[in-house]
Amino acid sequence: MHTQDLTALALVLAAAVIAGLVMNRLRLPALAGFILVGTVLGPTGFGLIENSTAIETLADLGVLMLLFILGMELRLQSFRRLLPLAIGVTLAQVAVMTGVTVLLAQVASGETTSAVVIGFMLAISSTAVAIKMMDDAEETQTRAGKLTTAVLVAQDLAVIPLLLIINAMAPHQGAADMALIVGKLVVAGGLLAGFIVLLTRIKSFRFPASEFFMKDFDVGTLGVLGICFAAATLSGLLGLSPALGAFLAGLAVGHSTLRRTAITLAQPVQSILIFIFFLSVGLLIDLHYVLTHLWLIVIVLGVVTVGKTALNLLVLQVAGQAGEVAFPAALFLSPVGEFSFVLATAGTTVGALTPEGHKLAIAVIALSLLVSPLWFVGARRAHLLAMRGITEADALFKESYARELLFLKHWGGRAAKVGAQAAAAASASSQAASRGIERYGGQRRPPSFTPPPEESDDYLEPWGDIPSPGILPTAPGAPKRGEEKK
Repeated sequence: MHTQDLTALALVLAAAVIAGLVMNRLRLPALAGFILVGTVLGPTGFGLIENSTAIETLADLGVLMLLFILGMELRLQSFRRLLPLAIGVTLAQVAVMTGVTVLLAQVASGETTSAVVIGFMLAISSTAVAIKMMDDAEETQTRAGKLTTAVLVAQDLAVIPLLLIINAMAPHQGAADMALIVGKLVVAGGLLAGFIVLLTRIKSFRFPASEFFMKDFDVGTLGVLGICFAAATLSGLLGLSPALGAFLAGLAVGHSTLRRTAITLAQPVQSILIFIFFLSVGLLIDLHYVLTHLWLIVIVLGVVTVGKTALNLLVLQVAGQAGEVAFPAALFLSPVGEFSFVLATAGTTVGALTPEGHKLAIAVIALSLLVSPLWFVGARRAHLLAMRGITEADALFKESYARELLFLKHWGGRAAKVGAQAAAAASASSQAASRGIERYGGQRRPPSFTPPPEESDDYLEPWGDIPSPGILPTAPGAPKRGEEKK
């Protein structure tokens, strides 16, 4: 790698870290800052960094680590009662979202395979953003928080069979290929079900060589990473998704004596890879496409955000959940998930998702991660105001986002003031320059210069308005240099 490329990469990484800290300060997901920096400084922005194969590989490793950590942190005993409900809710969300997307696509363009992939993507919610919103709202340990967590777990489990289904949607699939993919789905479902049943019946088991991993930090970190990647490799060699192996390995470690140590050792590596993952997502966004189709993206984003919230609320209420539980859970599940990017990439790779559909989906998902916290805050406030009798749309909007509007008004006023001062300073500088030009004859620099003969005493300084010391213009009738004025 050239020094210039390395410098540009270092600049992008530093900018992403700063943007993540700023987003965290604003109580927004840090990953939104990573995506924004990748978009602005990426190939379609300032072009400081390209979406290289190395970055894509690191992003794929980040997905494996995310599933591995998720499996380790998941205690199936805690969700034993909620997991059947969560799986049913997830299946209903996937079925309804996919059906609605296919129906709209048939009316608009007649495209089916891309609509199915987009439906899968929209059905998956963001675990990272949902947990952040639950922490901010102090809802993690409530009934709504626990139900949301269970549904998020079920959706993450559903990603693996959805990936296999997308691979089966590749064009020119023969009967033998379809039978093979169906077999993979059956095997993957059997492994997931077997692990869940087995691990819900045992509290903990002694992981082999756990004392060896705990002796040294460096050795332990390498050992934990080795477990993740070895399981992913074995799953890939069996023809299944490497993500399935990473998740099952995480489940096994999470229900063993190695759980706490493994989570501590793997978290730093996972954080770095997830950082690269969301930065690579920003690199995938076509900024020219976003600017050209901005209104389309905004409309689709609004429909997806509001429609997904309404769908989640309907499904949860049909499942028997009370309104005070279903409403906040539906809001927590509104952002489209980080695994949706993985589904989009898989769909594009096998040709099931068109390039235009991929660009639109990536832009909508990225913006969904950014606006979902604001939508959650506003929707909860609007719900409380509606219960108090305020039902007019204009009044609901102003009251729901009163703090945010005041913030924009305050900082917008300060920005306008600074801009006015800068404009005034620029105007003053321009006027001063104009006066200087008028004073010195209205000519700053001639287009060409031919020095006068050396014997001439009327030598004028050609560069700049102010003559150099000792080379003064000679006025008519003035004494020449070297002569005393009489």
